[in-house]
Amino acid sequence: MDMQVVIRGVEEPGELRSFAEEKLSGALERFAENVLSATMRIEDETGPEKHGVDKRCHIDVRLRTAEIHITEQSDDFRVSINTALDRLKAALSRQTGKAKRGIGEG
Repeated sequence: MDMQVVIRGVEEPGELRSFAEEKLSGALERFAENVLSATMRIEDETGPEKHGVDKRCHIDVRLRTAEIHITEQSDDFRVSINTALDRLKAALSRQTGKAKRGIGEG
């Protein structure tokens, strides 16, 4: 499985990157056999000087049977990452369940 974390608009991305990588790998662990690649993009849309609901976390996951795209926005990076990962785990569970039952394959 190919996993990548991309961070834009953050002055000191080191701690945020390690937090995001750890959380993403933990969320994908249960579904690792079905996941081909995962990319998490973290971005501060207005830059570090301005504040507000501008911290975005976007996750793209390619599975053997489908693709999942999650976007979450908040005023805190950790909140947007955690919420996006909760939504991702639910979507992965739904999608792998469908694949096991053979739903949506034609």
